[in-house]
Amino acid sequence: MNPEPSPSEQPAGSVAPEAASSAPKLVNPNLTGSLAADHAALKNDLVQAQELAADFQRQLAGKSNEHAQLKQILEKTEKDLAHFQAGIEELRAERHRLANEAMRAIAFQAKLTQVTSERDRLRIDLEVVRHALAVKGEELEGKLRDRDRRIAELVVEMVGLRQALEEARGANGAAFSAQPKLQPATQKPAQPEVLPDDIDEEAIVEIVRAIAR
Repeated sequence: MNPEPSPSEQPAGSVAPEAASSAPKLVNPNLTGSLAADHAALKNDLVQAQELAADFQRQLAGKSNEHAQLKQILEKTEKDLAHFQAGIEELRAERHRLANEAMRAIAFQAKLTQVTSERDRLRIDLEVVRHALAVKGEELEGKLRDRDRRIAELVVEMVGLRQALEEARGANGAAFSAQPKLQPATQKPAQPEVLPDDIDEEAIVEIVRAIAR
């Protein structure tokens, strides 16, 4: 905006119009130039302010993008944290299960040790009983052999006694046949010794076995 020429700058010999002669005089003729300079300065300030606002707008857009990225990162972090928390819970449950399994394994190991010691003790007792039974069987076999030998000896002795009895019976029969048939009336005839003829050898063997026992 061009400033108006002052009255001193008008060309010489020119006549001012009546309106100009009748208008009131300005208090400060340099006021228009000062206002123009201020207007130009304000325009420059306005341009700079617009540029600064555009720069701030760009920065705000960048901050908005950063905020959106940070929001996405925060949401992803929350999801990862929840997943991590679930993993921790699973690991805790697994730890408790493994602890229970370890305690059961320790209990099973102690039970196995106890059962093993009991088995060894029973095996030793079985060996002792088996040895005692073997010794007892040998002793019983020896006793049975001794009994059978004694029975055989008694049977042999019985057979000898039976033969001697038969011989004695034959001798008594011959003696009775040699005596006279008639005897005095005052004397009773002597009764011969009666010996049993039907002696059961098996009964005698059973009696001998009973005595040997």
